[in-house]
Amino acid sequence: MPDSRKVIDLFIEVYFGASEHLRKLEESGPLKNVSSQQLQTLKIIKVEAALTPGRLSNIQGVHKSAISNRIKKLMEKELIQWSETKEDKRSKLVQLTEKGEEIVDRADEQIYDSFSFLFEGVKDEDVTTFIHLFEHVKKKLKEREE
Repeated sequence: MPDSRKVIDLFIEVYFGASEHLRKLEESGPLKNVSSQQLQTLKIIKVEAALTPGRLSNIQGVHKSAISNRIKKLMEKELIQWSETKEDKRSKLVQLTEKGEEIVDRADEQIYDSFSFLFEGVKDEDVTTFIHLFEHVKKKLKEREE
């Protein structure tokens, strides 16, 4: 694919710009009592349903002690809870509480509202192509992970 470098460079630029926009949004919005790292943690847990602190550490690319600190703070806010695995009673998973689900849903609405301008004037078929491309990339990343 001749323009794959251009695609990757654009993706990284968009990612950085969107991340900066999100940080500003979180600082001023109704979710300002939840840090961007904590919100990212909550969103990962929602996508994964439940996961170990080690897996969470790997996904976020931070040391396990940082994850332990985030988990502790999120538990104090009653946004996540521990659950046991069926396979190994010694292993614990973190999952969202109902309150945590509500926070993620509110954050998602705030994000969707704030980013909706990005697709103004874009043809429906272009949005569909964009969705297919990202689904393909997501699938490839998951395959590589396994």
